[in-house]
Formats: sequence, C-alpha cells, structure tokens
Amino acid sequence: METKYVESFSEIKTAFVLATPDAPPSPPPPVVLLCHGFLSSRDSSTNRCLTGRFLTEGMATCRMDFFGHGESDGPFESLTLTHCIEQVTGLIAWLERRGYSKIGLIGSSFGGYVAAHIASRYPRLFVLGLKCPVSDYPAIWRNRMGEGGMSHWKGIGQISFASQTGQERLGYQFYDDMLAYDTYSAAGHIQAPTLVIHGDADEDVPVDQSRKFFSSMTVVKKEMEILSGADHDFSKPADFDKMIHLLSEWTIQQVRKTT
Repeated sequence: METKYVESFSEIKTAFVLATPDAPPSPPPPVVLLCHGFLSSRDSSTNRCLTGRFLTEGMATCRMDFFGHGESDGPFESLTLTHCIEQVTGLIAWLERRGYSKIGLIGSSFGGYVAAHIASRYPRLFVLGLKCPVSDYPAIWRNRMGEGGMSHWKGIGQISFASQTGQERLGYQFYDDMLAYDTYSAAGHIQAPTLVIHGDADEDVPVDQSRKFFSSMTVVKKEMEILSGADHDFSKPADFDKMIHLLSEWTIQQVRKTT
C-alpha cells in the first residue's frame, strides 16, 4: 500500500510516498528512508526496486523528492545540501511521531552525501546503505569546471547545463553551502551498520572518495563492495541487480539482528 504525502519541513514543502505492507503490524514495521540522486526523483529505479524487495519482507519504505526535484519545493537553481538535510531530518521526526522506531537510510550518489551527514547526527539508525555516494562534491565541481569555470560561476551567481529533461540552472550557493560540510569528518560519527557500494568505472563520483570515506569510519560494523567495471548508474543489468541485492540483503540482515 502506497500513500502520498506533502508536508513542510523547515518551511520546505516536501513530497514523499510511504509504502507499507498491505497488513502492517502494530507497532509499525521497520522503515527505510530512500534518498535519490542529483536530478533524479523519489521514483528512481533503485528506489522502486528496493521498495518492492523490502515490502516482501514486511518492511516499509519512505521515498521523498529533494528540494527542487519532483513535486517538492523549488526552484532547482536554489538547491543546497542544507535544504536536503533539513528535509530528511524533518521526515525522520515525522516518522517517529507516527510510531516508527526502527528507521534506516539508503542514499544514492548525492542522496548518499545527504544520508552520510544525517547518519552522523542521528545515532539511532538501524542501518545505512550508500550507493556510489558523493563524499566531496566541491572537489568534483572544481575538477569538472576548472578554475576559470568556477570563477565564472561565482561571478554571475549561477550556471546553466543540459540535463535529460532540458536546460537546468544552478546557483553558486549550492557550491558555497557545501564548503561548510566535511563528510570525512562526519564519517567518524556514524554509528549505524554501514554498507558502501561503488563501481570502479564510475566517471561521475571517483571511487577513491568512497575508499577515503570508508577508512574514515570508526563504526565496527561496516562493509564496502567495489564492483569491477560498474559505472555510476550501474547501467549493466548484472551490476544493477547485484547492487540491489547487496543493499537489500545488508538491510534485511540488520533487521533480523535487531529483532
């Protein structure tokens, strides 16, 4: 059963879908909050596949649209990491008020960036799953745009770039806001059992970022899977299926260990 909601968290209208088993138990079952990537949406293929897998195990999922994405507040050009962290923080509190006491978090790419910072602040998560997560987005943007491009972006206040749905604009505050966050430092505060999955052929987010993130973690229960030949989108069917299997099985194992 899927129910769509629109709630305001830190004055940000946030659209999300809560998917629960047809006959949800009382108290509510474990729920996994799913965070999509940059320019994606709550209904990404990863989120939909994980939702179906978890429902068969009697678990719930909550998949949301980040600021500037899908049906949540925007515009996209005003996106910041802070906005997204505020949304997820608000959604966790919303779930807790409805009796969900066992909450997990899975994030893809930019969503993994958000998830890592949430997990560093929320020690009660029962699981954390990170799929090709961004750890140092400022470095990626500087490498992508070069010194001249960064100066131009800062000077005019926004950049334009092509996406699958057309031309997008992004304000410089997106980059500037991220400078206040140190994901490698945050990794040392994560307490949830964590699985990191990354492809070694990822040309969007360097796999070395995940290696550094993983080595920065101090939590005892952690695993990292580097998929040989897998790209950022896990576009080969075998890679995608393995990624879904690894994330779902890791999550289900943590549920079983805590029940």
